[in-house]
Amino acid sequence: MKKTTIKHAALSAAIIASLAGCNSSTKDNARIIQECKMYEPTPSVIVKGNNNELTHQTITIGATGDMHGRIFAYDYALDGVDVNAGFTKIATLLNEERANNDNFLMIDLGDTVQGNSAELFNNEPVHPVVETMNFMDYDLWVPGNHEFDFERAFLERSLEGFNGSVISSNIVWDKDSTDCKSNGEEPFLRGYQIFQVNGAKVAVIGLTPSWVKVWNASNPENFRNLDFKDEHVAIEQTVNAVIDQYQPDVVIGALHYGRKEHDRGVHEIASDLADKFDVIFMGHEHARFIEQVEKGADFTAEMPNISADNKNEVEDKNKSGVYNAENRHEKVKVIEPGNWGWALAKAEIELEKDENGKWQIVDTTLSNRTVADVEEDPALQNEMQHIHDASVADANIMIGKVKGNFTNTPNGRADEAVHDNQHLTDEGLRLYTTIHSAKLSDMPLTDLINQIQIMNVEDKAGVEVDVSAAALFSDGSNLFHDQEYRKKDSANLYMYDNQLVAVNITGKNLKEYMEWSYGYFNQYQDGDITVSFDPEVPSFNYDIFDGHIEYVVDLSEKKGNRIQDIKIRGVELEDEQTYVLAINDYRFGSPMKEVGWVTDEDVIWDSSAEPIYAVRDMLTDYVAKTGVLDRVKFENTNWYIKQYGPSDTDGVVADEHKGAILTLREDGAEGEALWNRLVSKEICVMRSGPSDRDSINVSLSTKNANSWFENPNKDSDDLTEVYNGCTYTNQIQ
Repeated sequence: MKKTTIKHAALSAAIIASLAGCNSSTKDNARIIQECKMYEPTPSVIVKGNNNELTHQTITIGATGDMHGRIFAYDYALDGVDVNAGFTKIATLLNEERANNDNFLMIDLGDTVQGNSAELFNNEPVHPVVETMNFMDYDLWVPGNHEFDFERAFLERSLEGFNGSVISSNIVWDKDSTDCKSNGEEPFLRGYQIFQVNGAKVAVIGLTPSWVKVWNASNPENFRNLDFKDEHVAIEQTVNAVIDQYQPDVVIGALHYGRKEHDRGVHEIASDLADKFDVIFMGHEHARFIEQVEKGADFTAEMPNISADNKNEVEDKNKSGVYNAENRHEKVKVIEPGNWGWALAKAEIELEKDENGKWQIVDTTLSNRTVADVEEDPALQNEMQHIHDASVADANIMIGKVKGNFTNTPNGRADEAVHDNQHLTDEGLRLYTTIHSAKLSDMPLTDLINQIQIMNVEDKAGVEVDVSAAALFSDGSNLFHDQEYRKKDSANLYMYDNQLVAVNITGKNLKEYMEWSYGYFNQYQDGDITVSFDPEVPSFNYDIFDGHIEYVVDLSEKKGNRIQDIKIRGVELEDEQTYVLAINDYRFGSPMKEVGWVTDEDVIWDSSAEPIYAVRDMLTDYVAKTGVLDRVKFENTNWYIKQYGPSDTDGVVADEHKGAILTLREDGAEGEALWNRLVSKEICVMRSGPSDRDSINVSLSTKNANSWFENPNKDSDDLTEVYNGCTYTNQIQ
């Protein structure tokens, strides 16, 4: 069973105990989750206003999503302020909205209590993030997938501790479980909430990704006795039932679900059910957008962005057109407010009574109120200051020292072209000239994660690991010679609470897994002087392989045929041979178990019962025990991309081995000239969008004049301005 105790107690327990405050909560029977019964802490209809004499009103609904533990405008992994984050900033906007509109409803869309050191407080009776939502008087919470990252007892404490409504239409008690065996599907949560505002009925329908069971496949305790219905079936059944029973005047979706989730998603729901929903708030993607979906639209296509200047902040009425009682069945508006509190998503719904006294929609207006220039709410800061102080103190525990740079650029900085650290726009969006060098060739930074995984499996499970796979989650992570290694460095290098799993896997399935991973890259074309990435593949799905394995990646080949010359322990990979693989638990569930590369029977060991279960904390433990994190111990050059060529342990590729990309950069002609323009920041690479998850989706090429755009700020003396010239907004103008 996965433990939720605070890890590394010897390093941080005293600090947490001295700085953290005490929680208390009083539960009534309605707020106790009972096995195999629907948890229904609020009545199905909540009255928010009683002025039934009104003939015209505007109901405003706000939403946050993917807050991931950001109470303050602060990133504890970086130990610095994040001006684009925080419940404390959302609280300031929320206070303004409530002062202007009594009829304000506030929703959180999930993935709320995990991340940003929030796990330090998992044993509190009420988690500080839940306390924060209670302090801000949130009306409703929809659990996301990360609410299931810990044992079910943690989920129960979180849901029971929240003062508002908790809904999701597709989480049910597992009718086939021993405890809940029945002939029907008993909901775990009610799928909807009705708010009656001055006589007008607003229905909110919730949704949680069904893939929780896949992503947490190695942790069945996290969803013990629970099952997840198909999202589309559940949402349609629920909205139809709600309309039949309550005849709501406004129907809102509150969905923790991606737009193109596993070839389906919110776009399909919106297209199918545009006649049922008026506004859909969504989370999970960490995206920033305001869109409109027509009834019956091709959900595989991109949907029209209806924001002014495509900045995703204010709806442009010239784009969206009229929305009222006459045409509301023809389309639906969809909005997502990014992640960590980048914005408060808002829907203003104007209603008036018709001659029969029934409320009719006159208009809807969407906006994302960004927080970058918003002050933090002092009342919430004061309430949760002890949590912030404890988190900062824990992040800054010094546990060792770094010896040697862990990225193989001349100065150890990450960016391949300009040898610089990560730069962000004023809105917190990433501005990479290319990408983190450790994603392009074998370097100690990624070997570190893999070698720590191997050490822990071999030590705890007593088996020899053939291969380990791990992703470099953050392009902002790095380790430099002589830096003090603090706990925050582990969080920056490995941001998730993933546990470690060792499995048996056949050679055939291992190769398929490797091909899947390197599907992150677009295909190399003649003339390319950089690589680029498939915008449909998130960067956290790109794993790098280490251990007793050697391989070559040929990006000129199509996906599925790129991995060549695989050897394990010096012998060619055999399809039917079984190998021991170390991976994290999310990867075990998706895609490996999902597509059948491994099964539950293939699991040799997992870290869920270990005192230190998380890969991130294994990094911390290693440094704490050794005192020195020495680059030399993590130099294992075992792979390369053919278009770059094999490098030595310092990352140097000999002239005679340089591949097509490196050769073209030094051709003394247009390739070198174009490369130098990129290095000097005169031009910028193309991105697929403004979100932090959007990718560099076009390779810089001598044969494609549309593969780059001029940096309008290239002549500025201010480096920040120069980097801001490479924003997505400048790209599309």
